[in-house]
Amino acid sequence: MLRRITFLLAALILAAGTTTARDLNIVSDIAPINALLQAVTQGIQTPVTLIKSSVSPHDFALKPSDIRTIEQADVIFWLGPDATPALAKLLQSDRFADKAVNLAALDGVMQLGLRKAGVFSSDSAADGLDPHMWLAPENAKIWAKAMTGNLSSNDPQNAETYQANLANLVDAIDQTVGRIRTRFAQTPPVPYVQFHDAFQYFETSFGLSPLGAATSEDDESTSFGTIASLRQVLSAAPSTCVFVRDDIQAKRAAPLTDATGRKTGWLKPLGNGIADVETTYPALLDSLAKGYADCFALAR
Repeated sequence: MLRRITFLLAALILAAGTTTARDLNIVSDIAPINALLQAVTQGIQTPVTLIKSSVSPHDFALKPSDIRTIEQADVIFWLGPDATPALAKLLQSDRFADKAVNLAALDGVMQLGLRKAGVFSSDSAADGLDPHMWLAPENAKIWAKAMTGNLSSNDPQNAETYQANLANLVDAIDQTVGRIRTRFAQTPPVPYVQFHDAFQYFETSFGLSPLGAATSEDDESTSFGTIASLRQVLSAAPSTCVFVRDDIQAKRAAPLTDATGRKTGWLKPLGNGIADVETTYPALLDSLAKGYADCFALAR
C-alpha cells in the first residue's frame, strides 16, 4: 500500500511539473494596438480587440459582452481616455487598475496637441491631446517593448519567444520606415489638405506638412468659412491633393475638390478594409504612405 501511495504521489508531482500554463486573456482597445499584440504574441497567445477597425473609437459604446471580455482579461492594453473615451470610466476604476495598461502615459511617447480646423498657422493649436498616437512608428516600438515586458512577467514560460517576436517586429517597423522615406524621396509631397485632421503623428514622423484640415479631430462639422479659406489656399497652388477617409468624407469634401479640380487621395487611420492591417502594423504604415504618394504622383 505504501509503495502504491508513493507511486501515485510521484505521478502527481510529475504531472504538475509538465502542465502547460494556461493562455493569457489579452485585450486591446483598437485594431492598430491589437496588430502590435498579434506580432508580439505570435505562436503563443491570441489577443482580442474590443473596437473593430470599421468602428470609430468615438462612436463605440460598451456592450455587456465587451464588459465580460474586460472582466475576464489578464491584461488590457489601451490608449487612454482621449483615444477610447467609452472605456475610460471602467478601465480607470480601482477594479481594473492592476491590469489596464495606458500606453499613452508611458515615458517617451510622442504626444501632440489638437489643431483647429482651417488653414494651419502658428496659432492653430487647440486644447486637448490628439489621440492618433499609433500613427507614429516610434510610439509603436515603445508600446511593443512595454507589451513584451508585461507579458513576459505574466507568462515567464514564454518570455524568450516574446522577446524574439519583439525583435522581429521592431526590425519590420524600421524596414518599413526606411521604405516610406525612400518612397517620399522619390515622390515628393505636393501641397495638400486633409478633410479630417487625423494624421498629425504620421506627418510629424515623415516630414509632411498639410495646408490645413476641414475638421478638427473632435469635430465633424465644417463651417462655410473653413471651406472658403481652404479653397483659397488650394486654388493658389497648381498641384494639390485633398485627402479623405471614406466615401462619406469624399462627398462632404466635394466643395473643395469640385471647385478647385484638385485630386482626391484616400487615407485610413485605423486600416479598415486594407489587406493584412488587422494583423500587421507595418501594413498600416505602408498603406498610409501609398495613399499619400499615389495622390502626390497623380497631382503632378
